[in-house]
Amino acid sequence: MAEIAAELGVTDSRISQMRAEALTLLRDALNHALEPALVQSTGKAGGVAQRRRESYFAAVAARHADGARRGTVAPLDAVG
Repeated sequence: MAEIAAELGVTDSRISQMRAEALTLLRDALNHALEPALVQSTGKAGGVAQRRRESYFAAVAARHADGARRGTVAPLDAVG
């Protein structure tokens, strides 16, 4: 993490925060496709952050669907 922090010019603590945020976003994107009730809304409804999250969720689902069509990944409903 120290190398990443140095490369980006931020502290180790910020890298840890960014990692935690990324993992939360990825988990929420997967849950959005698999079990939408598990995803908690954050931020103001219709706000920029919420629109970005929804866009990311759609991109994750689309990428997974594309891989499933090509047979390179299991369908989302088969994960678990």
